[in-house]
Amino acid sequence: MLIIPSDLKPTTKIVGIFGDPVAQSLSPKMHNHAFEKLGLDYAYIPFLVKPEDLKDAVEDIRKLNLAGVNVTIPHKESILPYMDALSPEAKKIGAVNTVINRNGKLTGDNTDGKGFIASLTEDGLFNPWGKSAVIWGAGGAARAVAFSLFDEGLDNLTIVNRSEERAQILAYSLIVTGKSVRAMGTDDKNLPGILKGCNIFINASPEGTKNTGFLSPSVFVYDAVYAKETPLLKAAKAAKAPHLGGLGMLIRQGALSFSLWTGKEPPVGLMKEALNA
Repeated sequence: MLIIPSDLKPTTKIVGIFGDPVAQSLSPKMHNHAFEKLGLDYAYIPFLVKPEDLKDAVEDIRKLNLAGVNVTIPHKESILPYMDALSPEAKKIGAVNTVINRNGKLTGDNTDGKGFIASLTEDGLFNPWGKSAVIWGAGGAARAVAFSLFDEGLDNLTIVNRSEERAQILAYSLIVTGKSVRAMGTDDKNLPGILKGCNIFINASPEGTKNTGFLSPSVFVYDAVYAKETPLLKAAKAAKAPHLGGLGMLIRQGALSFSLWTGKEPPVGLMKEALNA
C-alpha cells in the first residue's frame, strides 16, 4: 500500500524513486513512515520511468525541484551520463542508486554496497574476509555488491550472468581491486564445481537461478531480491544452508539515502518498523 502524507504543503520537499517497474517498491512505505515519525516535511513518491524517458525524467528533478530520488532497475547504470557529479562510491562502482539535488546540481551516489555489507555482517553475521563468492547477475546491484565485498576483504569472486559478455565487463572493471575475479555464462561447464566450492552465493538478478543443487550448510546464501521468501531462500532452507533475504539491504541502503537527502541520522529502526507493521 502506498503511503503518502495527506497534508502536503507548498514547502513539502519531494523525493521518490525512478524505476520500471516501480509499483512493487516498498521504499515509499518505509521512507514516508520515517518522515512522519521524525516530523520532517518530506514526501516520497514512486515514479514509473521508462528507459526511453530517463533523460527527460532526470531533467524534471531540476524543473520540479525534487530534493532527490532513488534509482532502481533498469536505470542504475544508464543514469550516469545525466549526473552533474558523482560521489567517489558511485564513480568507483559505476552505478547510481541515489540522486541528490542541491540547487539544481545533481549528484549521483550509491548506498547499495554499504547497505549490503551492513545487512550481511550485522543481520547475517557473515564475514567476507578471505572468503570466495559467486554473484549471480551483472547489473547495478551486482556491481555494488562486488566492490563492497572486495572492500571487506573477499579473496576471490566469480560473476555469473546469462550474457557472459556483460559478466566480463563487470569483471574487467573489478581489476582495479587487485583481487581474483572471473566471469562466466550460466551454461559454463566449470560452473557446478565453482558453485559447490564457494563460501557465499549472492543472487543479484531479478530472474534468480533455478540451479540450487549446490546448496549445503557450508554455503551462505544471500538473495538481494527482497520478497519474504523467494524460491532460492526456500531451497536454501531445505538444504540447511544459512541464508538471508534482501529486506535488510533494502532498509539499510534506504536509510543511507534518507540521510543524504535530509542530513539526519539513518533511521534504520523506523524503516524496519514500517515494513514489519
